[in-house]
Order: sequence, then structure tokens, then C-alpha cells
Amino acid sequence: MGAGEASNGGRAFALRLAAGPAAFAAVRAAPLAGLAPEAHFVLAAYAWVVAWWVATPVPWTVTSFLPFVLLPLGGAMPFAEVAARYGHTILPYLMGVMLFGHAFRKHGLARRIALAALCLPGAARSGGGLLLAIMTVSAVMSAVVSDLAVIVMTTPIALSVARSVAPGAGRMAAAASLAVLYGATAGGMATPAGIVYNPLTLAVLERLTGYSVTFAQWTSTGVVLTAAQLPLCYLVLKLMLPPEVRAISDGARFRGELARLGPMSRGEKNVLFVLVLMLVLWNLPTFVTLSFLDFWYVPPVAMVLLFALPVDARRGEATLEAGDIRAGVEWNVLFLVLGGMALADVLAGTGVTDWIAGLLTGNVTAGALPWLAGVVTPLLTQFANGPSAAVVVSTTLFPIADALGYNAAILARIIPGTADAVTLPWASAAVAATFSFGAVGLGTMFRVGAVVTVLTSIVVVALSVVLVPALQAFTLP
Repeated sequence: MGAGEASNGGRAFALRLAAGPAAFAAVRAAPLAGLAPEAHFVLAAYAWVVAWWVATPVPWTVTSFLPFVLLPLGGAMPFAEVAARYGHTILPYLMGVMLFGHAFRKHGLARRIALAALCLPGAARSGGGLLLAIMTVSAVMSAVVSDLAVIVMTTPIALSVARSVAPGAGRMAAAASLAVLYGATAGGMATPAGIVYNPLTLAVLERLTGYSVTFAQWTSTGVVLTAAQLPLCYLVLKLMLPPEVRAISDGARFRGELARLGPMSRGEKNVLFVLVLMLVLWNLPTFVTLSFLDFWYVPPVAMVLLFALPVDARRGEATLEAGDIRAGVEWNVLFLVLGGMALADVLAGTGVTDWIAGLLTGNVTAGALPWLAGVVTPLLTQFANGPSAAVVVSTTLFPIADALGYNAAILARIIPGTADAVTLPWASAAVAATFSFGAVGLGTMFRVGAVVTVLTSIVVVALSVVLVPALQAFTLP
């Protein structure tokens, strides 16, 4: 690196670093009538955190712990009280979900499922059929595994298949890569375990409004949203990136690859057993009342089992081992979510959310709230990241909905469904992973992703407004 490049890099880093203090100073200097001094300081600290989450001069994890430094310093909240806000049920939940996704990939169950789906009659007889099969497989897996894990697992398979049936066909490879991304995004809406925005938004909803949700209640609307979004994404891909190959006759290739995997390994069987158990436990409250069994309880159970079920008892080898804690947990994302939850709690506890709601209540109608959420969330995600956008929109709009007598649960369905923007590589880790495989150029990703984002956001908002009340998908405790 030359001296000029180093100098430019240093200036860029300094500007990103200064974004936080500048945002803090701007909010502190603003005359915010009716806001208590401690709450004013908390709002300024929140602006600093969001600015650093967007500019990323330091890792998200480090930024998430910034309230430990700022709030005691400004006299807004003692250190011990700040620490107490970080003890949230979402931490063990996300760790369990992430580690299950890691086990799913580590033991090869994902590859087996993907190949088995491609072997189904008619699944891959044409270029379009192959895209639909890839998208559907990604959606099904993403319903119970994080979208990032699905993309990392499935994209190499999709690209290998696309390039083998259409050598040198760049459009086919790009479409296959985007099919995985769009399928994983759509499937992630189906269950609370799908994308990280789901439990994050539900936790904020429960904390700020008192609404609670079960796995079955969320899934009753999520499956419909996924089913509506998949054909929409497929049509966009077919029209904007039509596959160069029309007919695929060599389906024996997929059957051969599946046969070479051999019988299921002990690790695959263990992961499949844990998956089935998770689904049973999540749905059991629909039929039986058990005081300990709630939405947050299941992933920690799965995590314990994965470290306890043996793969090779004689060698003392389990399904997951100590090294998998480092490899399987996305610590940066985990602590970003945890910090977002803590900040949401602090904003509510100090009266900031009530103050914001009071400012906007007279200027926003109840009927406009879902569309406001559906527009602001994907726009904000283009400049920030999905989790921080979900926190900002949730903490702002939920109290307003409560004040207007609008069902905030409808917004909780819309926000995570539109936070997973797919237009730019920095919008989320899932989009970045897709871009990193190199099959999709930035221009193609933006052009196709912009159309998909607009259309799917409209569908999510329109259906959520109808489905949540109709299916009674959320209930007050």
C-alpha cells in the first residue's frame, strides 16, 4: 500500500470514527422540549451507537457495549443497571439457533437435503425449473436455520449445478446465486427461527407493548407470506435474468451425487433428531399447557443436546464440540442484537420512546403506520444493517401504535419481513455472503434486488394487515 492510499484510508477511518461523536453532539445540542435531561443524554448516546453501527469504524460487538461507557459517564444510568439490561432471553435463543445451523452445515445434512430435492421428478428439467427448485430448497431450510447459514451451505451447490448444466452461462450462475438468497430471505419469514430480525422484533414487541407470540402463531402468517413471496421472486428472476439453458436432460447427475453421499451418518441423524424435537417442542403449547415451555426455551435445549449426543462414543466425540462454539456463533451479530435490545429497554425506561410517540402521534394516522414501516425499514437497511434498522423502526413505531390504539403486532410482522433487504452487499451478512461467491455483479444485484425489495415489501405489508388480525396471530398475555 502506498503512502497516498494509507493516508486516504486513515482519513476514511477518522471520518467513520467521528460519525458517532458528531451524531451525539448534534442530538445533545438540539433543543428537545419536554425531554428530561437523562433521557436527552440517552437519546444522544443512541444516536452515537446507531452512527457507529452504520459507519462501522469498530466491530458491531464493540459498538454494542458503548452504553456501558456513555450512560454512567453522563449520569443517565448506573453501570450495574446498564448491565442488567443486557440479560435478555434473546441471548441463549440466538446462540442455540446459530449452533444448530452450524451443526446442520457441519455434518452435511444440508447438502443431502438439497440434492434430494433436485432429484425429485420434474424439479430440474429446465433452467427455470432448476431456479425454482433451488429457491424452494433454500426457503424450506431457511425456515429453521438462519438465512446466512443456508446461503453458505447452498450457494456452492447451486453454482456447481448451474455451471455444470450451462458451462460459461454467466446469467444462469447469477440467477442461481440470487435464487438461493431470495429463497432464504422468503423462507426466513416462515418461522421465528428463520432470520435474526424475527426474534429481535418479537422481543422488542414483548418488552414495549406486552404482546406475546408462540411459534405456531407466528408460523401461521409466516408460511403464507413465504408462499406469496417465492413465486414473485421467481418471476422477477425469470424476466430479468432468464436462464440461457431451457432443457436439462441429465438428471442422473444429481442422483449420482446423492448416491455418493452414502447412508446418513450418525452426525446427520443426530441433527435431524434435534430438528424434529425443536419443531415438536415449539408447537406443543398449541395442544398442551406447560408453564416452562415457551418460545424462547427450545433453542437452548437443542444446543445442550448437540453437545451431548455422541457421534463416536468410543472416541468421546459429540455432534458439536468446544471448537464449534467459536466457529458456529456469529458473535458480532449476536452482540449487535443484544445491544439493540438493551438500548430499546433503556429508551423505554427513560421515557424516550414515549416522548417520540407523543411527537408523532398527531402527525401519523393509524392506517399509515404499516406502510410507513414497510417503506422506512428497507430504506434504512440500505444505509445501516438489518438488525439495527429493525431496532430503530421497532422502538420508534411500536409506542406510536400503542398510543394510537393500533395493533403493534401487525408492525412486528412487517418490520422483519422488510428488513432483509437484498439490494446491496452491506445490507446484511446474507447479502454479503451471496456477493462474495462472485457470481453476481454489484449492478445486477442492485438492479434485480431493487425490484424484488419493492414488490416483496408491498406484498408483506398488504398481507400482514389482513393476516395478523384474521388468524389472531398475536395474543396479549
